[in-house]
Amino acid sequence: MNAIKNRLSCKLCFILTLFLGLSLFSNAIQAQGNLKPNIAPVEASDMDSEFTEKGVTIWTEGSVVSNFVFNDINNKKFKLYDLLDKPLVIELWELDNTLAPKNKKYLKRFYDQYNINILSICSEDYPNEIRKLSREQGLKWPAIYDDYRRFNGKSFTNTHGLKGAGFVIITPDRKIRMIVANTANIGKVGVYLQKYFSAQNE
Repeated sequence: MNAIKNRLSCKLCFILTLFLGLSLFSNAIQAQGNLKPNIAPVEASDMDSEFTEKGVTIWTEGSVVSNFVFNDINNKKFKLYDLLDKPLVIELWELDNTLAPKNKKYLKRFYDQYNINILSICSEDYPNEIRKLSREQGLKWPAIYDDYRRFNGKSFTNTHGLKGAGFVIITPDRKIRMIVANTANIGKVGVYLQKYFSAQNE
């Protein structure tokens, strides 16, 4: 009889010890969970569209342009809207284009005659050549090189459907007013600027 009591007592002790152990283990797990820092997932900040991203800009006349971030040939960062305190002429050009030096002279005249900003975007990765040409012609506006390696396998002109375009005119209201089909049509830029500033003076 005593042997049966001892066995029951041992079994009861084992069961109680097991429950106590499980209870302590459960409490330890819960405590460990409570020690984890309560860190909310970090949301991506609402940044301006990068140079290679499409953003919300649809590159057609009348569309509003996004505030793209640029790095010029001297690695100076700026935003497109920084240039929209005045009408902006974007020049899309290539170093081997025979019209490029001549067009730069026309643009320099527009720059001196009208109250405008200019941004040159070259499709080739030769910043030293771009700097040299800018110095030789005394250009005062920012220049960018737009190649495939620098911008994650994309180019600005191809990403935005501007391949083959020569010039884009954007006014301070951030609207694209004119996309000139190729660099040979720089005269259209001059005509638009003349009309625009004549209207401003009326």
